[in-house]
Parts: sequence; C-alpha cells; structure tokens
Amino acid sequence: MSTPQIDHVVVLMLENRSFDSLLGWAYQTGAPSLVLPQGSSSTFDGLQSVNLNEFVNTATNPSISSPPIQGAQGFTVPTVDPGEELEHVNLQFFNTETFPPPDPANMLGYMQDFVNVMTALGIDVGDIPGLAPQVMQSYTPQQLPVLNQLAQAYAVSDAWYASVPSQTNPNRAFLMCGTSLGLVNNGQLEDPNSPAKTIESMLGMSIGDDRFDAPTIFNALDKAGRGWSVFWQAPYLPQKISTLLQYGQTLATVLAVLAPTVGVAVLAAWKALQPYVGYMQSLTNGQLGSCYTWRLFPQIQNISNASSKFQSLDQFHKLAQAGNLPAFSYIEPYWSISQTTMASQSSLPKALITALGNDYHPPSNLLVGEQFVKDVYTSLISHQDAWQKTLFLITFDEFVGTFDHETTGLQQGLAQPPWGAGTPPPLATQNNFNFDRFGGRVPTIVISPYVQAGTVFRSPTETPYDHTSMIATALKLLGGSENLPDFGSRAEAAPTFDNVMTLSQPRTDAANLGFMDKNHNTGDPVNYGDNFLLLNKNGHHLTAFQSAGKVTMPSVSSGVMSMCVDVGVAALFPTLGEGTHAPLSFVTPAPNVSGQVPDQAQTYLISREAGLWAANALGAWNDSHDCYYYTPYFDGQYLPYQTWTIQNKSRPGQPLCYGDQVVLINNQFQPQGLTRDTRWGQSSWITTSTSPDTWTIEPAPVTLPS
Repeated sequence: MSTPQIDHVVVLMLENRSFDSLLGWAYQTGAPSLVLPQGSSSTFDGLQSVNLNEFVNTATNPSISSPPIQGAQGFTVPTVDPGEELEHVNLQFFNTETFPPPDPANMLGYMQDFVNVMTALGIDVGDIPGLAPQVMQSYTPQQLPVLNQLAQAYAVSDAWYASVPSQTNPNRAFLMCGTSLGLVNNGQLEDPNSPAKTIESMLGMSIGDDRFDAPTIFNALDKAGRGWSVFWQAPYLPQKISTLLQYGQTLATVLAVLAPTVGVAVLAAWKALQPYVGYMQSLTNGQLGSCYTWRLFPQIQNISNASSKFQSLDQFHKLAQAGNLPAFSYIEPYWSISQTTMASQSSLPKALITALGNDYHPPSNLLVGEQFVKDVYTSLISHQDAWQKTLFLITFDEFVGTFDHETTGLQQGLAQPPWGAGTPPPLATQNNFNFDRFGGRVPTIVISPYVQAGTVFRSPTETPYDHTSMIATALKLLGGSENLPDFGSRAEAAPTFDNVMTLSQPRTDAANLGFMDKNHNTGDPVNYGDNFLLLNKNGHHLTAFQSAGKVTMPSVSSGVMSMCVDVGVAALFPTLGEGTHAPLSFVTPAPNVSGQVPDQAQTYLISREAGLWAANALGAWNDSHDCYYYTPYFDGQYLPYQTWTIQNKSRPGQPLCYGDQVVLINNQFQPQGLTRDTRWGQSSWITTSTSPDTWTIEPAPVTLPS
C-alpha cells in the first residue's frame, strides 16, 4: 500500500533508559499481531523468553551478584545515576576496561560498573549491596502502563539502538544532525573561551555545554518550506541557580551599604566572579539562550525568525488540541540533573544544583515521566482530523547503565561513521572510538492511527535503526529528502520506519487505552492509577498544594530589606478547603498488580497536580507536624513514611468503589491516619492522628492537559 498522508510528525526524545528496563516485559503475556519485516522472528525480543541466569552480573569490593530482575522496587530505580560515558559503557557491555574490547559483548559488567560509580560518589559501602541490584531491575507493564500500553497498542521496535555508546549530547546530536562531529563524551566541544571547565572543576560535575556546528533537521525542513517548532520546558540547568545568583548580587550590594568594611570586600569579590556568574545565568535563566536545543545546535540560529519557533509545552497542548501543530514538532523534556535521589535533601548546595524532571532519567520519578507522555498523547488524539494525519515517535537518547540483554547490534563495523568508512573522525576521540558501532537498545514507539495494534518492527535492511532514522523518515514524509546528504553517510544509510503504517484506513480507538482518564460515577470500581478526589468528612476537598519553608534572602525594595525567595528547596504541602480540587491516584510498586484497589491495600498516594514534578508522593515525615509531598524514595527507611494502608469503612473487606468512605493509615506512624489539622480551627493543612478522619473517594473530572 502507499504511505498515508502525514502532515504532522511529532518527536519526543526522553532520557537514559534501556529497552529491557522499560519495555522488556511488554509481551510477557500474549504475542505481537504483526512483526516487520515479514519473515523476521515472530518472538518479541524482550525478557520473557530469556534465561535470566545466563546474565548474572557480579561485582567485587563488595562482592555482589544478581541476575536480571522482573519488577523494580520503586519508581526512582536506580536511585543512583549509573555511568554514562564510553568507558563506563565499555565495562557494562563487555565486562572489561580494555579498549577496544577484545571479545563480543556479554552484558555482564553492569553491576561492576554501578558499584564503581557508587564507590566514586562516596556512598557508604554498607549501602552498596542493597543498591547495586537496582541496575538489574526492569519495570513491568503494570508499573509503567503508559509506555507499555502504547507499545502494545501501536508499534514498538525491539531493535532500535542509540547512535553512540555514550551520553546524551552525542546521541541527541545524531538525532538532530546525523553526526556528533566526533564527540563521544559530553564536554569535548565546549567553547574553550568560556569558563565551563573551571566551573565544572568547582562543581565537581560535568556541564557538557557543547556546540555542534552542523546542519540540523530544522535547517533541512526550512529549506523544504515546512514549518517546525521546538517545545521546551526548562533551561539547560535548573532555573533556581539563576534565581540564587540574582539575589547573590543583591546580598553583596546590601552588605556594602550596611557593613562597609566587609561588604565592600564581598562586593569586589562578587564583581571578580562576574564572568562565571554571567555564564551560569546564561545556562539557567529560562530565556531562549538557556534552551538546550537552541544552545547546542547553533546552525538553527541561521534560520530566519528561528527564535519564534521555540515555544512552551503549554503552547504545544493548545496547538495540538486545536489541530494546528506545524509539520514537525520536537519536544524537549524537563531535564533531570541529579546523581542520586538523596541529593536534593543531603545539603543545601546539592539541592541548588539538582532537579528531577519528567524525562525518565535516573533517578527521576518515572510516575512523572508517565504523566508527561500521557499528556502529550492525550492532546494529540483530542483533535480527530489532525490526529488522522499525525505520526508520533517516542524514543530515548541513550540506554545509560540499566541492564539490557541484547548484543546483536553492538558488533564493531555494523554502524556507518557519518563521515564514511575509512575516514578518521573530525577530532581526536576518547579511546580512538571510530563511530563504527552503536550504543545499546533504547525504547522506541511509533504511534499513528495507521499503525496496526500489536506491531513489532525491526530494520528491513542490514543496517539497524538508530536515531538518524528519524531524520531520514521525517524528510521522506514531509519533504526535503534531497537534503539528506547534508547529514552524512550514517543518515543516508539509515532505514526509514514509515513502513510500520500498514493500515489503509485510520483507526478510531485512540482513546480506548487503559491509562487514559475516563469519566466515572459513584459505584464504579476504583482502579490503580485512576484519578480521584478526596472529600474530608468536614465537607472540604484536598486542594492545590502550597509551598512553605522557603530560603530567605535579603533584598532592598522601597527601603525595606526583606524578601522570601523560593530556590526550589521548599516543602510542598497539600491544602484542605474550597480551592482547586487536587486529583490523586493510588499507585502500587508491586510488579504484576493492576485493576481494582482492594480493601487493606498498601499503596502510595500520588498527586497528579501540575507543578509538583518529582515531589508528588504524599508522606508523613518526622520533620513536620503536617504531611507534605516529596520525592518518591520508595525504598529503605523512607518506604513506610510514604506508604498508606486503605481501610474501606463503607464496605469492609470489599474493593474500593467511587463513593466509598475510607481511612488512610500511615505505615510509619500507625495507627495514625490522615486527618485535617485542627490546631488552628478550620485549618487548611492535613496531618496524621490516632483518630483519623474518613475520606470519601469521588470521581475526578476528565480534563485536557494545559
């Protein structure tokens, strides 16, 4: 059949997850209905048909071993960011530090590399045996229903590889430009005249503020006369850094007035730091210059009126719901910058340079990533006419250090260097890497009403899929294939994936997936993951969160020296009253549990409010009288603080239905349960008490993302 007319290509590239870690169990039950190309193996190449004992990873110092594990113990697994650079990947894949590796990949070095990373971070050796197996854990469809249901409902590739066995920057460069210009690890193409290296040394972490001066997919589309937009959410590094720097200037100025001897010296020191301050503000101020894609790919700026093409995620939802997206839409995630989930509370300096976003990057909260993908899909299908001419690609830049079993695409010589075989890279590379092999598999899903449900696809040629396939396919569908040579030999040889659209008529069942919000009535079952409202027995609903416990910085305004500045370390407290009702969900980490929530279930209470980001798990904590939302540790000593036992008071012993009255007992402080805080009369806060309130489970209204 001929390729359907596609007017809109939407690309969402997420961060740092292997195929097995997110989709390895997608077909644990059932089988694909269509495998492409015809004649290839009909077996989905996940973990369901693998002898896990053949992939037992071991480590020394301390001595640990583990096979791949079905199910993850929480939604921030692994809670430490695994190694990403080429040398780490080499150990993960080949179980050797020798480069180039002498033997084929065996995927037996993940555990050792993870132990090495944790040791280098200074994590207590006594904690490492409990943390190390996390790198071998893989999420089930019940734990990550959005990605897994989309994979089953449309087309998933079990043979799509990262372009480079390394980090974010080279892999996103291959998606944008078909080349990383010889860069292997982040940071090799930073401006030598910038203070980047000095600041990296001061922070003890890489910035990777590289510049890939090469034509991009946006340049090619502009040549072809096709519209495009980049929808972005957050600056390159957390915006709270810019906020703090702004008030650092104010503080120095105030001290110079109030305490001249000390203040003048402080002000002079601050002025001496201006080159570094200005540079950090350019990375973090939330203006266009701090946008990752704008910043790292300078040839975009050669396009006429390019700045107007960079818009907010809110604008994406508006345009998608109105059917007015441009021909090509590229969505940046909200970036996670953190080595561990504990970084945000271990110290104020660490808290100020870390963030956990919606990009799936370890150790971010995957519940937030799932909500992000769900919202994008919901907006895309909300306009039926536009949806029938849309192709939506979800992929991940790299595989990071989470286990994947597949070795077929890791052979040396399988990948085509962008500058052609036999030609050296444009610059000296780490370990003389020749760009002739791919990175690990990454989760990749193609979504369109012309895709048959249950499709699994692989390359129809001897060249596997990698990120350059996006360039080749987008130009083929939208026009501009004559510009494909601008992207080098890798992109020219890349297989396209337009062949997965095998249906002659568009499907009309896009809204029928289980994770989609639905209208409910009193008496309907409450399932895990459903949105609901909590009505307190006093007649008030749980309402929008408020921030408290802000960092206070002095400022001068109308002669008054005081200002409260939120730099991202405030606690987020739910309220109780007449405000905007806050939707919540019951979520369980159990790997194979779904469906209706039973009485006496032990669950997490997850807020679905926008703006909470990673801090969406309601907990009762020792450091506060009132309950508040915080990052889901869901592990070790933190677990009982965030776990709630549901008691169905309306129908004891029966699973939950809308309209039931429940008591929510906190596992850390049992028999205390969730109740309104009555210390101040009709208080707007909630706490726990040995005489807990009853709460009615009400249906949450279905709304479009905004």
